[in-house]
Amino acid sequence: MQAMIEPRVEELVDFTATYVRRALEPRLRGHGKIDVRKTGRWGFTIVHRYVSEWNGREVALPVAQLRPKGTKLGLYWKRANGRWVPYEDGQDRPFVGTLEACLKEIDHDHWGCFWG
Repeated sequence: MQAMIEPRVEELVDFTATYVRRALEPRLRGHGKIDVRKTGRWGFTIVHRYVSEWNGREVALPVAQLRPKGTKLGLYWKRANGRWVPYEDGQDRPFVGTLEACLKEIDHDHWGCFWG
């Protein structure tokens, strides 16, 4: 029996970052790019990086955070006070889903939490 080869964490982070960029960058319509930063062992933060039209400085705006919840991911958004809080699913429950489901929710942004 062949031993199962575990992927390195760096390989998973690279794959995830590429997948997230492909899913969300079309939404930006050329205004900046998506950056993915590792948060903890398996979680990550999605950041919108762009150059300010007012002062020409680079801005890094945190969009969402995904944290492991069993075999799925919990979706979080950053409040104005700087705290990350669970994003709710419309039935007053924290949103938990696959990476694809979380990215779709971030893209649709029903409550205006991620993109303003």
